[in-house]
Amino acid sequence: MKAKAKKKQEISKPWTISTNRYVGFLDIMGFKDMLARMSHEKVYELMKSVSSSVSSVQSVFTIDYESENDDDERIEVNVTMMLYSDSIMIYTRDDEQHSLDNLITSISELSLSLFNDGIPHKGAIAYGQMTLDFEKSIFFGQPLVDAYLLQDELKYYGIVVHGTAETNGDILNNESIIEYNCPFKTGVAKHLTIAPGVELSDEFDVVTVTELKEKVENLRTRTSGALRKYIDNTADYLDVVKKKGEEILKEAELEDVDETEENGGS
Repeated sequence: MKAKAKKKQEISKPWTISTNRYVGFLDIMGFKDMLARMSHEKVYELMKSVSSSVSSVQSVFTIDYESENDDDERIEVNVTMMLYSDSIMIYTRDDEQHSLDNLITSISELSLSLFNDGIPHKGAIAYGQMTLDFEKSIFFGQPLVDAYLLQDELKYYGIVVHGTAETNGDILNNESIIEYNCPFKTGVAKHLTIAPGVELSDEFDVVTVTELKEKVENLRTRTSGALRKYIDNTADYLDVVKKKGEEILKEAELEDVDETEENGGS
C-alpha cells in the first residue's frame, strides 16, 4: 500500500522587515459617496464582502505550494494583504519571481471577486524598498507611494503596473499581464495591466470576460455624469482583453490542426 504524503504545514520563515519587494494598492471607488448615500449598516455589509474577498484570495493564491524538497513541510506565504477603510494594500515577501507571480495572480483573482460583487475599484503595483514591521505596525516605502499615485491617475476600473515593476522582464511571461493604452486623467499612456480573473493563454475563458463586462456595465445604474466614463473605459479595456484571448485561442486551434495533419490524422 502506497504511503500517504505528509501534509505540508502552512508555516513560513519570518519576513525581512526592510527589503526590495512588490507592492500593490487597490482603492474601492465611490466610498465617500457610499457613506453619504447608504446607511452605515449597508456600508458595513459591503465592506464585509470586500474583507471576504481578501481573505479568500489570501488563503489560496498567496502561497507557494511547490517545494524543491519533497521532505520540506514548509509552505511559503509570499503575499500578504491588508484592508484599511476603502484601501487594500498588498505586499510580497521579497522580489523573487515566485513572489511576483503570486502577487499578480492574487490581484487578478481579487479584482474578479470584487467585480462579481459589484464593487468598482482601481489599483496599481510598484517595486522598491519597503519596510513592513508587523510587530510595531510600521509600514512605509516609495513603492507604496508610487502605487497609490499611479492608481489615483487612472480613469478606468482596473490594475496597472508602475514602471518600477516593469523592469522585471519576466513579468511579461505572466499570463494575466496585457499591455494596454490606459486612460489617465491627463491622457492615454501605454502600460502593462493585470487582467481580472483570466489567463491570456490557451486556457483563456471567454465566458468570464463576457460576464465581467456585463457586471461592469450594470454599474451604470449607480452612476451619472463624468463617473460613467470610468465604466465606458473599463468596457473598452475588457473588449481588448477578450479580443486578445480569442486570438490566442484561435492560434492554439490552428496549431492543433497543423500538428494533426503532420501526424497523418484526419
